[in-house]
Amino acid sequence: MSFEDFLEEWRNSKGFIEVHTSGSTGQPKLMRLDKEFVKESAQRTIDFFHLDSDSRLHSCVAADYIGGKMMAVRSELVNCRFSWEIPSNRPLTQIDSSGKITLLAVVPSQMDYIVDNLSELPKIENIIVGGAPIPPLLRKKIARSGLNAYETYGMTETASHIALRKISEEDIPFKTLEGIKVNVDKDSCLQIILPDGERYNTNDIGVLLSEKEFFIAGRKDNVINTGGKKINPEILENKLSDYLGYPVMLSSMDDDKWGERLVLLMESQSPEEEMVKEMGKKEILNRLREILPGWQLPKDLYFVSHLPKTPNGKIKRLKGKALDSFLNHQESQK
Repeated sequence: MSFEDFLEEWRNSKGFIEVHTSGSTGQPKLMRLDKEFVKESAQRTIDFFHLDSDSRLHSCVAADYIGGKMMAVRSELVNCRFSWEIPSNRPLTQIDSSGKITLLAVVPSQMDYIVDNLSELPKIENIIVGGAPIPPLLRKKIARSGLNAYETYGMTETASHIALRKISEEDIPFKTLEGIKVNVDKDSCLQIILPDGERYNTNDIGVLLSEKEFFIAGRKDNVINTGGKKINPEILENKLSDYLGYPVMLSSMDDDKWGERLVLLMESQSPEEEMVKEMGKKEILNRLREILPGWQLPKDLYFVSHLPKTPNGKIKRLKGKALDSFLNHQESQK
């Protein structure tokens, strides 16, 4: 979908827009969001960033996704300038560097280029980064860049983000936007409570500091049970990525002894030159003993040219046979 198509849909007489969920935990689902509901969500972000008719909004996120759609809606509500581009990992290259952007929407992979090329880009007052978790190494780069950048938390069902947190080297909590509260259910999964009292249940394990502040400790459905020990891969991945200096993903294979055998995927374009000659797989796994207890050590290590991801950049959590097929395809491409 183009932004022209979406704006036509937004301005028509129907009381809803159609959106697709991200597909990170299965096939994307088509759903309808009431336009008044969408306006309320957009207004919370407008208020947070003090947007008005003099603002300029720019989206590096496609109109196919809720993050892109909401940028268009915010611009419509405040009647300000809105621009967009075809998503790529070299964002903003076609924009006059002497200009200014009030609010920019990007996914994490686009932030790498922005941080490395700030002197060639227009001034950016505020950035919202969503669509996928921010890798630890990139988080440090953003924090040290001096950019006023925020990580978002939300879901398609809530019409984009319900909470933000400034991207910092410190582990600071998400803070909900005006009128929104959070709670956890019996399984410690986060519940989002909108101003009208409507609740949305998530599969994200929440750690509450208050009804307005929280951390996310990973997804309930991503937990790996190996030998009776439960491992939350997202938390461990952050630690390993920071230690190894490469993007990583933890997953599992079926195993007669352990139930699930923990495996580590490491993203490297030329692993033979960069890592295998230097240390080798066995040595890398041995070095992980310096930071991990025995039950958290991966049983296998695989180098891949890219980690499995959804179209909007989220890690696609492949397990068992699906992971085996992905690895076989990677091997065939060498």
